[in-house]
Amino acid sequence: MKKIVKILLFIIFYEAIQCLGQAGGGDEAKTLVTNLFASYSTIVRPNKDYTKPMNVDLDMILVGINGLDEVEGKLTTTGYLSVRWTDEYLTWDTGDVMQLYVPQDRIWKPDLTLKNGFTKLTTLGSDFILAQIMNIGLVWWQPFEVFESKCTIDITHFPFDQQTCDLVFVVWTYFIDDVNVTKGANGIEIEDMEENAEWSIVSTSAKEDKEGTESKVTFTLTIQRSSGYYIFNIIIPVIFLGLLNVFTYVLPADSGEKIGYAMTVFLSFAVFLTIVSSELPKSSGSYFGYYLMVLLSFGVVTVCATALELRLHHSQRKVPGWVEKVMRCACFCCCCEDNRINDSENTKKKKNVTWSDFTAFVDFAMFWILFISFIVLTVAVMIILKLRVKM
Repeated sequence: MKKIVKILLFIIFYEAIQCLGQAGGGDEAKTLVTNLFASYSTIVRPNKDYTKPMNVDLDMILVGINGLDEVEGKLTTTGYLSVRWTDEYLTWDTGDVMQLYVPQDRIWKPDLTLKNGFTKLTTLGSDFILAQIMNIGLVWWQPFEVFESKCTIDITHFPFDQQTCDLVFVVWTYFIDDVNVTKGANGIEIEDMEENAEWSIVSTSAKEDKEGTESKVTFTLTIQRSSGYYIFNIIIPVIFLGLLNVFTYVLPADSGEKIGYAMTVFLSFAVFLTIVSSELPKSSGSYFGYYLMVLLSFGVVTVCATALELRLHHSQRKVPGWVEKVMRCACFCCCCEDNRINDSENTKKKKNVTWSDFTAFVDFAMFWILFISFIVLTVAVMIILKLRVKM
């Protein structure tokens, strides 16, 4: 009895599989494709009423940001488009086959292209990409590409800068009365995007635009540079070197190490800039670049001033009268031990100013001038650079 039941169940299961295979099998799909494409033309726009335009919906799925070239003004991204339209010549209501997958070259498709592309004008997609066709005529095409688009780069606030780049997709040949491209409901999708070490997405947007007879959709990316690497490897070392340069004026002229220290700090700054030059933007105009030039000029002034100080410090000539007047009027001569006022019981006698006193006066003045200038400049530049992020 059990054997009979097993045999009956096997027969029923086998017949069910056969029925399913016949209902939506390969033979039916082959027949359907033969009938659909027997008189189909990829040249003819597939809407039967030519007085109405073909409406094409366009979304973009961003997979990753490959890089941004500041010099060439080129944004490289990886992603694919989600293109949908209705082909009125690819509909059917017979059989159980609800959808077909055909190569993109077998059907009509809009001649979409990246208008602001960096390389030559090419068609989207590849031969192996399949288009999905539903029985109601809905066509879903997803061409995958590495997009290289032109982008206007503003490095004023480097390394805290934000860049806004557009990817403009346009129907190249058809007029707007023939093919009308509209943005889809999703715009730019970034859920599946891989993180980039240097750039992160701040915001995205999409808009459709009509210019005369041209129909286009513009996808906009606002990206921000990751500044952590530049802070720890460039900004902080530069600030430390600038501070060391200011403290050159603390060393006394008689130490014999003053000019050597000044030259060492200046050369260290120059060598450091040579090493990190590859990490700095090649185009000009950044506040940080101006900041580096000012610090470099501070180093030049320090080396020159130190050399002149040492020359005057060992001079045997008499100090001019106007030098004494300047020092006494500025009240800085009181800082020099040899130039202090010697008090007697009833009179005060002032000692003649020497070149040693003058160089000590210059050190004192230059230290505070450069120190205050360095602090104010550094704070101002950092505030200006960070202000871009808040905006």
